Amino acid sequence: RGEEGEGPFDKYSDSEEIIEECSSISRQQIVELVASLRSQHVGDRENTELALLLARLYQALFPLTPNLVLSVRGGQKEKDSCSLAEVSALVKKEAEDMFNIWISSKLSQFSTSLFSLTSTAGSFLTSLPAWDKVTISETGDSGQEINSIISIPPSPSLPLITSLLSLASTIHRSHPSSFPQSLLSPTSINVFQTILSHYSSLSSQTLTQNFALQLLFDLHFTQTLLVSRDTKEQFSTTLSTLLSSLETNIDPFDLSVFSPHLHSRVKKAAARCVSGLGCLVPADRVAIISSYKISTTQDSHNILCVEPQPCPRFQLLPLSTACLSKVSAKAALSSAHLQLPLLAGQAAVDAKKTAAGKTDKSPAHQTAASFFGSMPWFGTNS
Repeated sequence: RGEEGEGPFDKYSDSEEIIEECSSISRQQIVELVASLRSQHVGDRENTELALLLARLYQALFPLTPNLVLSVRGGQKEKDSCSLAEVSALVKKEAEDMFNIWISSKLSQFSTSLFSLTSTAGSFLTSLPAWDKVTISETGDSGQEINSIISIPPSPSLPLITSLLSLASTIHRSHPSSFPQSLLSPTSINVFQTILSHYSSLSSQTLTQNFALQLLFDLHFTQTLLVSRDTKEQFSTTLSTLLSSLETNIDPFDLSVFSPHLHSRVKKAAARCVSGLGCLVPADRVAIISSYKISTTQDSHNILCVEPQPCPRFQLLPLSTACLSKVSAKAALSSAHLQLPLLAGQAAVDAKKTAAGKTDKSPAHQTAASFFGSMPWFGTNS
């Protein structure tokens, strides 16, 4: 290869300026794009799904356009590129803002749905679930044992659990694993704050004992699911005040009797709902709630309240120990009967082989065999 002569001008002399100008224009266009989309669509509160779409767009902007990354970075190295870091921070912040706008709209729908839980007499049928009946034993003044039946709420109120499941299902459909890590934790806090705010307004009213007991169950249920170790101190004062306000509507003796059964059913309900509400449950609470051991029978249902004695299902018939011994004895006898003819036949064959072996060894038999074998006429019919 011969030496190449220099041209009339250096065609690479302006390359750095061109790259820097291209980087500057790319940054400017991205900033203008973000500002334009925000001004046009953020004010549209009716179409909140568009905010989620824009958040996905900002998340995928740089991972799916590597050439755009090169253009924004310019001639700088990836680790030392201040322009790329600045634009990436802007896009990331805008994505988080879009996610927050979408989450805020869903929390507003959650609040509206939760507000259907009221203390009016007409809302009891649509708010309270079917309660469990528990038989307790007490010792009277005369020393006799008295059995009485009490009713305990086994699950949260219908407006509360419906609102929570609706919110969790909406978030699940949007793939919460792709959300920023700093988004779901504040969502759980906002949900619990909304519940506390509404239940505080209910506790200031005159409540019946059954309704106050159901609200007490709801607060323990949401506390078990949504309050993490980091936010426990934040809600401890407000929560204890609210629980005390609700307990004033319940007879102290009834409260002491109901409390053990109430807390056990709170754990059972939390363990049953932790999967459906997984995106709202803090990470440190999932492991604790999943460790709760729920004692269930073979025919019991864990979702719907059914009759105490549900209809039996088709199962394998149980066999007693005596029956099993008879069956094993019959099987042994039948196998013995099958093996006896085989053993007898095998013994006869072995006896014939032994006798034949003994006969073959005798000299007289060998001489007779050789004699009759040399006579071709022996054994033929004339």
